Amino acid sequence: MPCTLLLTLVISLTADGAAPAVTPADALQSARALVASNPTRAALRTIGASFSGAPIEVLVLSGNLLDADKKPSVLLVSGLDGNRPSSVAVSVQAATQLLTHPELLTSTTYYIIACANPDASLAGGSDCEENAGRNRRPVDEDRDGRVDEDAPQDINGDGAITMMRRLAPPADDPPTHLPDPADSRLMRTPDATKDLRATHTIYVEGLDTDHDGLIAEDGIGGVDIDRNFPHRWQEFDRTAGPTQLSEPESQALAQFVLTHPRIVAALVIGRWESLTKTPDSSPRDITGKTPLALEGGDKATWEELAQRWRELSLQSRSQESDPSGSFALWLYAHRGIPTLATQLWGRPDASAAPAVPPPPVAPAATAETPVAPAPAVAAPPPPATPSNAEEAGWLLWSDRDQAGRGFIAWTPFDHPTLGKVEIGGFRAGFRSDPPASEIARLGKAVATFLGELASKQARVELRNVTAHSIAPGVIELQAEVVNEGWLPTASAMGKVNSQPVPIIVRLSTPRDRLLSGQRVTSIQALAGAGGRKSFRWVIRTRAGEPTTLAVQWEPAGTQHITISNDATLSQVTVTP
Repeated sequence: MPCTLLLTLVISLTADGAAPAVTPADALQSARALVASNPTRAALRTIGASFSGAPIEVLVLSGNLLDADKKPSVLLVSGLDGNRPSSVAVSVQAATQLLTHPELLTSTTYYIIACANPDASLAGGSDCEENAGRNRRPVDEDRDGRVDEDAPQDINGDGAITMMRRLAPPADDPPTHLPDPADSRLMRTPDATKDLRATHTIYVEGLDTDHDGLIAEDGIGGVDIDRNFPHRWQEFDRTAGPTQLSEPESQALAQFVLTHPRIVAALVIGRWESLTKTPDSSPRDITGKTPLALEGGDKATWEELAQRWRELSLQSRSQESDPSGSFALWLYAHRGIPTLATQLWGRPDASAAPAVPPPPVAPAATAETPVAPAPAVAAPPPPATPSNAEEAGWLLWSDRDQAGRGFIAWTPFDHPTLGKVEIGGFRAGFRSDPPASEIARLGKAVATFLGELASKQARVELRNVTAHSIAPGVIELQAEVVNEGWLPTASAMGKVNSQPVPIIVRLSTPRDRLLSGQRVTSIQALAGAGGRKSFRWVIRTRAGEPTTLAVQWEPAGTQHITISNDATLSQVTVTP
């Protein structure tokens, strides 16, 4: 893709110049309007339904919808959890950007599943970060025979569900945390080496609705869709589901991928991050064969793509997250699809502290007005270092750049069972979801990145085909199969799992007339940027019966060339 086009895509406005929708429901409505205004290049298809019955839809973008599924495709998935509701709007904004550049849709189809988990994303924003990724399947989390009976609640009526802290709790509820000496709004764990002793217990805001002595321990739902996929699925994690792919949402996503074998690359917006920091390729599972996150042979490619993403998104930080059971990890490890994952939003740098005016200058001493010596002032102690630099950074950004909206001050409250507590803390989603003002910029970044992924896809081509007679009725045939794209035809992880399907090279000559070479050969993978494999055959021909050489690679179809009895070659043709 020309650099000028990429620059244009980054800085262009939306098609109508309007600000993008913010809520997931509004964003999905915008997607429908987008389809209505682009009926030949955009379509919405329903691929499944959530546990509660909400439709899961894919937005299809193609220069010609009639052959959309016959072209190589790039997949974008977002809306996997309620902690990132803006990701739905960002994805729809990216679709809007792609449609303003029809040249991007000529040879590649874009599939955009903007709201993969409607139960979580369309719930109006998560009131509790712990439950944000879950669908609405009832789960008895405290194993008391009842389900979803003790959910977090906004008991002080401030419009948010945050945390509660209890000072000097009784012996049957020993303290676990203390206010951070660097900023008492933050809580930290004790440190005996520094004589920092626990003084508080902390809880999610709520009540003991079921009178079992626990606070808000059995919330609404459910299963975290982004933990329900097979690769490294956590059997004893209740949020991961009773079995792999147990949920209708994860089944819909998996079925879509399995029935669309021409997906050549994917970007997933969710809880895992592989772009701001390339995953470590050394840790492996108990067998020693399967990498936990990234196969070493893919590291250099991932780092190159990650650098470009950071330039486009301006994202330099992310939160640590275990990718076990995630959709992105399954796409990469089981399906062999080059899959990048992003949380979309990381902690920004806070603005500089306001300048402190210099102290007034004392008047110079004269004989008439001698100046008394200033009293000695002890130097202030050095500021304490926060135990959690990430939380401290978010708090500083909230204070200096967001008018304090990200953190609710601790406020006294008389709890019916705990007694005197304080309620406060970070607002749900503040540290994971970008503000509305960032949606347009991030949508452009995602669209540009998707366009670059498409331009870097593997391109298998039949090259340097020659044929000449070496004896009456005998032809020597030579050819090369070349990858003219930047990405390999299969990732290093794909080669481990034999995914995706290999390149098949097939000669129509019957076996009894093949004097040299293999009639059918498979190429497991071709390296990117010119990877190639050469072939040579010697065949006996039969009068009036041409020979066909075919190279089949599932994402791009089959290329054919015909060799006549007099060694004349036809032009290469492609069958989708």
